[in-house]
Amino acid sequence: MQKSSSYKVLFLASWYPNRIFPKNGNFVQRHAQAVARVCDVVSLHVISDAEMQDFEVNVQELNGVCEVTVYFPKSANWRPFKKYKMYLEAHRRGYAWIEKNWGKIDITHLNIIYPAGLFALELKKKYGIPYVLSENWTSLLPINPYKFSLLEKHFIQKIGNGVSVFCPVSADLKNALMGMGFKGPYRIVPNVVDTAVFTLGTKKSEGELSAQPIKILHASTFKDDHKNISGLLRVIARLQNERSDFAVTMVGNKFGDQYEDAIRDLGISKEMLQILPEQPIEEVARLMQSHHIFVLFSNYENLPCVIAEAHCAGMLVVGTDVGGTREMIDATNGLIVQARDEQKLFESLQEVMDKLSTYQPRQIREKAVARYSYDSVAHKFLAVYKTILAKQA
Repeated sequence: MQKSSSYKVLFLASWYPNRIFPKNGNFVQRHAQAVARVCDVVSLHVISDAEMQDFEVNVQELNGVCEVTVYFPKSANWRPFKKYKMYLEAHRRGYAWIEKNWGKIDITHLNIIYPAGLFALELKKKYGIPYVLSENWTSLLPINPYKFSLLEKHFIQKIGNGVSVFCPVSADLKNALMGMGFKGPYRIVPNVVDTAVFTLGTKKSEGELSAQPIKILHASTFKDDHKNISGLLRVIARLQNERSDFAVTMVGNKFGDQYEDAIRDLGISKEMLQILPEQPIEEVARLMQSHHIFVLFSNYENLPCVIAEAHCAGMLVVGTDVGGTREMIDATNGLIVQARDEQKLFESLQEVMDKLSTYQPRQIREKAVARYSYDSVAHKFLAVYKTILAKQA
């Protein structure tokens, strides 16, 4: 593929898939792969490994991105200064490989402000390389219970003060960053969806959403404090007592005894609810093609990739008004309810089931593709890079 620019972009990531956590920050990886369609992209991610005795620089090529991962020793006994020293040294070793094999980097694309932003700041001070920030971190949102230490706040402030352009994935995160005193400029760029994988499927391609039974899907980490699985199960039990024309599939990476007990106590039948373990992305896409309504009853969110994927598959989404979800859902593609409002979720699921045939899956998909596709996101980032680098010239 002919690149539309000759920029060399360093994707510097606090989170990125690696051999220890294969799915950690996979949305960052997809951003890198999107930008690789228009620029030359190399990623750099470092992570401690308790099995390591020394530094290891691992390099691979994946979907147009040269991925450099540096593993370094880990010790619970190290003081913070030692941990930061090892963390930055790992970055320096990875960047030395990049300099040797790639030459000069034009711009750093930082993903998740902390802690990788410490090295973005170093590159800016040492080489004058500007950096943009893509932000997905729900911990920055006021609603999130996570509290930063004084040292973390200090570093986050220093890193944020050096950002050339902030690119949060949602307006909600933009407001959170502005509330931290970062004036911008800002350009909201959402997460990406592989629209070649998340498609309508045969039945939805034929026209309206209509089916018996109506199939409802939920996919998440199953963490109750985050995704409110307990509340969702209570609503499913209420729906079961009202109607029998639907079935629910829940997909997640953990499903503890607490939920099995709740399902039994609520009297939810096995015919009504199917529980699946974590699935490959292709299987999630197939489930979205065969299901009609996606439900996410989270207590807090940022800009959930799973909602974007569901819309690209032509699904209706019923979600909570937290984080960036309100920016994703409107009257044409679903309904919004308040977090923890089980009565409203019950009523909204009833409403979309009763009106299912009036929604247009093809239109839902077209709108989502225009916003979340690789090409759309890539060109948004390219416009940001051009603006910054033009000022450098």
